[in-house]
Amino acid sequence: MSKLDSLDIRVRPYLQQVGYHKWSRYHCKNKRYLTMTSNIAESLNVANLAARELPITTLMESLRALIQQWTYTNRKKAQKTTTFLTPTAEKKLVDNFVDSLTENVKPINETMFEVVELTRSWVINLKEKTCSCNRFQLDELPCAHALAVIKEMNLNVYNYCSGYYTTRTWLETYNGSTYPVHNHTTWDVPQNIKDIIVLPPNQKIRSGRPRKRRFLSEWDTKKHNRCSKCGQHGHNRKTCNNQAIK
Repeated sequence: MSKLDSLDIRVRPYLQQVGYHKWSRYHCKNKRYLTMTSNIAESLNVANLAARELPITTLMESLRALIQQWTYTNRKKAQKTTTFLTPTAEKKLVDNFVDSLTENVKPINETMFEVVELTRSWVINLKEKTCSCNRFQLDELPCAHALAVIKEMNLNVYNYCSGYYTTRTWLETYNGSTYPVHNHTTWDVPQNIKDIIVLPPNQKIRSGRPRKRRFLSEWDTKKHNRCSKCGQHGHNRKTCNNQAIK
């Protein structure tokens, strides 16, 4: 919040007014499961830049065909996956496991443990599937501290993962199919629908060429910006702190 205050002092009162649950993962009432999403309409707009200039019926058919392609492609990927969790979740577990190798586990009782790393410590409750770092309960995927305990106790890590991350759930998500729509001349449209006259929105058209691409969010810019000095994302050559590479 102090960083936001340095940018604009009006940000903090605004965020407090709209409520923490609308912008903080910790206070969010719904599970996000490691997923950071932007507006789905913006994602579809980027994938249909050319189709957006077409008539509305043609645009809708283009969107239907795109969803049909996405559904089939993702279903085939899920069918070919042999791991218990999705590839993204498996990679996250591996990364957390690597981070857990430097941590020491100290039992508190049969279900609670203290994980110590240098001068910091966290408390894990395996029965409640919680960690004082909050990542275990927010993501419903074992964090590095929980993995250190699970490894120490020789337990099955998959028993502490949400069913959301399983390949079975991934396959069920795309189990349905998107079918083509027949020609509009064969549609059985009720007369009361035919009588509706749809007018364009009553709004002022801005001058200049309409913008076709969405504004990139912070995580989009960090992903695409690559440093020419060290080759990593998130910064450029001028702000690179890697002194070993010259």
